[in-house]
Amino acid sequence: MNLETLFVREKKEFNKLIGIASDTFYIENRLPEQVFREQFNYFLFEEFDWAMDKDFWSTIQQLSIETKDDYVLTAVLDPNPVEYFYKEFNYYNWMKLPVNLSPDEYLDVLELGPEESPADAVLYNSYTVIWLPPSMKWAIWGERSYGVCVLGLQDVNNSADLLPILKNWRSIDETVLSWVGLNFVNQQLPQEIADTFFLNYSNGVK
Repeated sequence: MNLETLFVREKKEFNKLIGIASDTFYIENRLPEQVFREQFNYFLFEEFDWAMDKDFWSTIQQLSIETKDDYVLTAVLDPNPVEYFYKEFNYYNWMKLPVNLSPDEYLDVLELGPEESPADAVLYNSYTVIWLPPSMKWAIWGERSYGVCVLGLQDVNNSADLLPILKNWRSIDETVLSWVGLNFVNQQLPQEIADTFFLNYSNGVK
């Protein structure tokens, strides 16, 4: 497969996809603010670095099979896809990844940067990333600066088939906050940030 064909290049397609992303996320928000729209009400966490690994893609594949999705939008919000990436390279740092992509190919496409600037590959130059299937039954928001990804489910009662796939993901707890804390001075997470995470992402608490 020519992995370069997976990147979004047309402005019309990008505008359609960013509309779908905006129906799922508050794309201007950043953690610990609530980044998911109201239809998502159950949240699980994993480490951001894991999302840049082959095992993560295996999880995405399993989720997509259950929700009957044939591709997953993998899209960078920071650096800005329009004002930076498209302006510099004439295509977007957004990819429509078919579910039958192998885990090795997933890693390869993350490492595939512009010919004139390999360091701008998603694997290296991405601070806020989303993963979103067309069904929108689940979605993932990742922030490198906080070291975590958040997976949102629309209706946990109708998502029982997904939860076994997500057994290694965690509800917000002290372990998750310790991952976030690693990114702060003295590895100490300010209490205000911890409180905001709990306020926005504690399951069943709104």
